[in-house]
Amino acid sequence: MLKTLNKVLSPVFITRVALLLSLLISLISAGVVSAKPALIPAPPQVSASSYILIDANSGETIVEHESYVQLPPASLTKMMTAYIVENEVAQGNVNLYDEVPVSIKAWKTGGSKMFIKEGTKVVLEELLKGVIIQSGNDASIALAEFVAGSEEAFADVMNQQAHLLGMTNSSFMNATGLPAEGHYSSASDLAKLALAIINDFPDQYPLYSEKYFTYNNIRQPNRNRLLWRDKSVDGLKTGHTEEAGYCLVSSAERN
Repeated sequence: MLKTLNKVLSPVFITRVALLLSLLISLISAGVVSAKPALIPAPPQVSASSYILIDANSGETIVEHESYVQLPPASLTKMMTAYIVENEVAQGNVNLYDEVPVSIKAWKTGGSKMFIKEGTKVVLEELLKGVIIQSGNDASIALAEFVAGSEEAFADVMNQQAHLLGMTNSSFMNATGLPAEGHYSSASDLAKLALAIINDFPDQYPLYSEKYFTYNNIRQPNRNRLLWRDKSVDGLKTGHTEEAGYCLVSSAERN
């Protein structure tokens, strides 16, 4: 058999085959030895003074920039307001169907509104929607006063809760996020808060993806426009004041 092959295959052809095999083995060996991990694409250019992107399952930071800097959070503050109310509901201290009185202070507060009326009572669940979907300052203060007796006392609760969540770069002075001296947070802290909202109260979390809420015959859209632009987005909150600029905490579930 070998003699037959030697007759059929010329020495030149055998040599070429041998050289080819040798070259292939060299290339494979070189590939194995010098293999490098896949290149990680550079993060997009973001026109933000501070940001962070994390994996909600592992808590791993994917990319960040100045995420520990203390900045005014505007209405992102209401994430903490809602979290505390949800926690009070979970502990049985308040009920979603409790009727919450509306004070003059809540009614008169400017900025974004749910349009509740002073002297009336509003179901707690509706106020929670007014905070999360409509970003109502009036709803935030009504809830703060109902839970803690006053907005000032509620701010103390907010700071206690921030400490429990490891939010070391946050200080809350009110329930709305309206500008106030000493009122600040950071991107990394708000990411921790977002994780707590998602993981601790999953039954309430769908509220953050609702696109509209109507109260007092006034229909308002969720200010998080990503809910319309990307089907994977399911929360959370936007904010804006002249001092803070435009702020966003958003979540999305993919694969």
